[in-house]
Amino acid sequence: MISPRARVSLIGLGPIGIEVGKALSGREGIELAGAADPAPDKAGRPLASMLDGAFPGVMVTPSAAALYGATSGSRSRSDVAVLCTGSRLHSMLPQIEEAIAAGLHIVSTCEELAYPELRHAPMARQIDRMAKEKGVAVLGTGVNPGLVMDRLVLAIAAACVRVDSVRVMRVVDAAKRRGPLRAKVGAGLTREEFAAGVSAKKLGHVGLSESAAIIALGLGLPIDEITETIKPVIAQTDLDGIPAGAVLGLHQVALVQAGDEAKVVLDLKMAVGAPDPADRIDIEGDPPLHIVAAGGFHGDRSTIGTVVNAIPFIVSAAPGLHNVVTLPLFGLRPLL
Repeated sequence: MISPRARVSLIGLGPIGIEVGKALSGREGIELAGAADPAPDKAGRPLASMLDGAFPGVMVTPSAAALYGATSGSRSRSDVAVLCTGSRLHSMLPQIEEAIAAGLHIVSTCEELAYPELRHAPMARQIDRMAKEKGVAVLGTGVNPGLVMDRLVLAIAAACVRVDSVRVMRVVDAAKRRGPLRAKVGAGLTREEFAAGVSAKKLGHVGLSESAAIIALGLGLPIDEITETIKPVIAQTDLDGIPAGAVLGLHQVALVQAGDEAKVVLDLKMAVGAPDPADRIDIEGDPPLHIVAAGGFHGDRSTIGTVVNAIPFIVSAAPGLHNVVTLPLFGLRPLL
């Protein structure tokens, strides 16, 4: 079966945006309207020069507004803006509103958009209202949040008669990931620099508490409080260019509390040289379930997959702000 046709405006040509563009090439049922990025080394260049020859003849426009304006004459209900431009909702909101105003559905890698009601309820209501008025759907997704530490948990829990609590542990060896991730986890910093970076919200994984909330809501677990902590992982010996005593990465934990009991525990360790990378899901209930993905999900490639695979589903979704609980359990294509 062929997926509903979608036409994509790709906004943001950083490492993830470029790989999303490559993944869109040749994808059945999807065409590219164009791409936009204001960076001087990208705007005005042939898109094919960044995508291994894909989409010849397409030039990168300097702004999303210019791209939306150039394609407005052929706009349809299957136009989608894929936003690969930021993690924090306050900085992304103008881009989201711009795409909605232009009449495009949105799939974004913005982690806080995965469940913006948690930290930014007024913005979430604003996005939902605007999307419904324009008849478009909006989704934030990726590997995490969007899959490993929320949607996958809910899929597995479908085998349970009762769920009492959930614990998810994700261990990522940052030495095997691109430079931006090493920077995000503080690799090579001193303890003091790490603490300052966390305080300034420049370090840490964005979206962990959002995933915890999604799990609790999707399973109907009580929520009294959601808390989050971030601590450094310290090198005991020199490792991969990082001296002993410096920071290898971070250990971040989000908890959904109901009284004195932790109903959801999301435990994330991302550090250079982290041993035994894996993703583990433990569900206590009837029956208890224990699932391990040895080696873990590849962060970048899995993010690209979740974004591209969400496109035909968001085109078919009801207007408004969505999350991975309100959409079908999407895979590679919808069943028509």
